[in-house]
Amino acid sequence: MGKLHTHYDNLKVARDAPPEVIRAAYKTLCHKFHPDRHGGSEKATQTFQLINEAYATLSDPSRRSHHDAWIAKREAQDIRTTSQSPEKIWNGRERRRRPSAGSTTQSFFQVWQELTDQPNRPVITIALWASIGMMGIMLVLLFQS
Repeated sequence: MGKLHTHYDNLKVARDAPPEVIRAAYKTLCHKFHPDRHGGSEKATQTFQLINEAYATLSDPSRRSHHDAWIAKREAQDIRTTSQSPEKIWNGRERRRRPSAGSTTQSFFQVWQELTDQPNRPVITIALWASIGMMGIMLVLLFQS
């Protein structure tokens, strides 16, 4: 599932932002996306309406608490659905696994074996492929750390 888009995202503030920060972000975004500044553009009008709706929700304490409860409920549903899915979804914060150096060298030696097993292959081609393979292994090992 994708990232949950909330009114906090519309105003570009943190979820625990105080009312002063929310009001300042609202004023800044209103000046930036006001339809009069964009010649009555449809996109600017829609963005301005989203900003107004987000501010109306987050400036009222009861509406904000309902919105926070909705966010918590949706996140709980997302956690349940992703924990039931067979594959893990990458969230962008954790590092992806790189192939280990052993698998890289093993594949290099397999390629080397295939190159040397062919009788019609010139020696210079084998040496060239070997040097390219060694440079690749050195680059992989260099950038792993």
